[in-house]
Amino acid sequence: MNNRCSISKSRRDLVIQKIRDAAAQESQKKDPWSPYELETIPAEKVKRHWYNAEKKSWTSEITIVKMESKPFTHGAMRHCYRMKMIHMPPNFNENHRFYKHGWSKALNYVAKSYLTSDGKQDVSDDAKEAVFNDIILQYEAQHWARKFNDKGPPKRIIFIMAYVVEFIEREGSPVFAVERFISGTDSYGAGFTKHNTNSGYVDETLGRITPHIFSAFSFYSSEGT
Repeated sequence: MNNRCSISKSRRDLVIQKIRDAAAQESQKKDPWSPYELETIPAEKVKRHWYNAEKKSWTSEITIVKMESKPFTHGAMRHCYRMKMIHMPPNFNENHRFYKHGWSKALNYVAKSYLTSDGKQDVSDDAKEAVFNDIILQYEAQHWARKFNDKGPPKRIIFIMAYVVEFIEREGSPVFAVERFISGTDSYGAGFTKHNTNSGYVDETLGRITPHIFSAFSFYSSEGT
C-alpha cells in the first residue's frame, strides 16, 4: 500500500512539474492576444466560483478581469469572449510569476455565455443554472480523470481548470463559463479536436486511443452517471 501511494505521489509530482514548466515557457512567449489590447479595457470586479467534486461543494472569491464587450466567435447556443484574469487560480501558487507583470502577463481565458433566441446574452435563472451545471461537469470529468490516471495508463488525462465568473457589478449579475485559452497545436500537430460525443460521433482522423478508453472507463466506473 505504501509503495503504491509513493508511486501515485511521484506521478502527481511529475504532472505538477510539467504544468510549472509549461507555465514558465508560456511566460516567455509573445501574448497571442496582444493585438487586441485587452489591457486597455477597464477592469471589472467579479466573483469566481469553482467546484469540489469530492465534497460536492462550491468555493468563491472576489477577483478582477478585463473582457471584451463583443464576442470574437459564437456557436449555436453561446457567445465566446476574450478575457484576461490577473488573480492566481486557486491552489496554483506556482503561477505567482504572472502577477508581478500586471495585465501584460495576465492569463488568457475564454468566457462563454448562453444566448436567447434573438441572439442576446441570456441572464435568466435557467441560463445561470446551466452555466453552473457546465462547470460541475468539468470538475466531475476531472474527478474521473484522476481515478483513470491512478490505473497507470500509458498516457494520462488532464482537464483544463474551469470556473463560473459572475459579474456582480453588472445589471442582472450575468455569469460566464470560463476556461484557459490554449493556443497552438499539440504533439500530433492538431489544435482543438472533438474526439467523441455522447451522440456517438468518434473522430477517426488522428487515430487516438486514450480519449476513447477514458470515455469508456468514466462511463462504466460512474455507472453511467
